[in-house]
Amino acid sequence: MSRRARRSKLKVMSRQTSQLLEAFDEEKRAFTAEFFRRAIPFDSGPLDDEETARAADAIFSMLDAEEARENDATSR
Repeated sequence: MSRRARRSKLKVMSRQTSQLLEAFDEEKRAFTAEFFRRAIPFDSGPLDDEETARAADAIFSMLDAEEARENDATSR
């Protein structure tokens, strides 16, 4: 589901529910950034937090796009 679609659904939810979901999204990004930081081979050189955060954001954007395509295909 794209971020736009998620935001649209959040408008119908309570404020507390939407805050919980937003916190969960932030937690997923933090987890992914930390995972990449630890999974990179030691001989590849150090990666800073900004690089790993960009990589995590890129992956989530790709997954959002993939999910949107799947939702479009199933809604037809």
